[in-house]
Amino acid sequence: MLSKRHPKAFTLIELLVVIAIIAILAAILLPALAAAKERGLRAACKSNLHQQGFALQIYTGDNENKLPELRYAPYTTTPSKAVGLWPWDMSTNFSVQMIANGASRDIFYCPSYADFNSDYTWFYNISNNVSFNILGYIYLLPGAGMNTGGKPESPYWKTNVIGMPGQPRPSDAEVVVDEVLHDSATGSYIKMSGGSLVSVGLIQRTSHLVGNLPAGGNELFEDGHVEWRPWRMMWNNGNPQNYFGSNPVFIF
Repeated sequence: MLSKRHPKAFTLIELLVVIAIIAILAAILLPALAAAKERGLRAACKSNLHQQGFALQIYTGDNENKLPELRYAPYTTTPSKAVGLWPWDMSTNFSVQMIANGASRDIFYCPSYADFNSDYTWFYNISNNVSFNILGYIYLLPGAGMNTGGKPESPYWKTNVIGMPGQPRPSDAEVVVDEVLHDSATGSYIKMSGGSLVSVGLIQRTSHLVGNLPAGGNELFEDGHVEWRPWRMMWNNGNPQNYFGSNPVFIF
């Protein structure tokens, strides 16, 4: 009578070797996959800024080449004072104007921090009885962030898409930039301390990160082009300026 033959099973050592190989391959592949995903998000972010650029170009075409002036109607009900505090606090009338010129809600938020595109930030005016949205980009328009230290002569405010004396050329003048923030109190780029958003689980932070440091940011210029600036090339890198207030510090 023939004896039954049992198939040879893997030994414990062989299973451990296979698991170790899988772990090594995962360790090699996951960073590459994460980098590829971030490249896609940067491209989507760039598209967002292009679309905002188109909307601004249409707006300025109907307004003598002038960019929105946030200190005056229809963007505020208090003349010479913009609504909100920070340069991501934008009048709801600004959003309405941009949407009327082809924009949409989603393009106001960087896809690298998609969680910030929430009803709480978009409808902030409803829950707090003030007329502004909290957006996912920084706006260098007249009046932006003035209530935390911005002044009429502030050089980062851009006023005219064909350029103005004393301001950079349209190809060098940023209008909308990715959030690259440094918390001067904690030294963090990934978590801004304080603020009402923390209470609902939202954190204001740098949009594009590599670990705990900024990767860089996309920037929309007056002439409508968008470019990615790596962290090491951002113009005030190494000498961050308190452009709007003492905390956070904005870098672009």
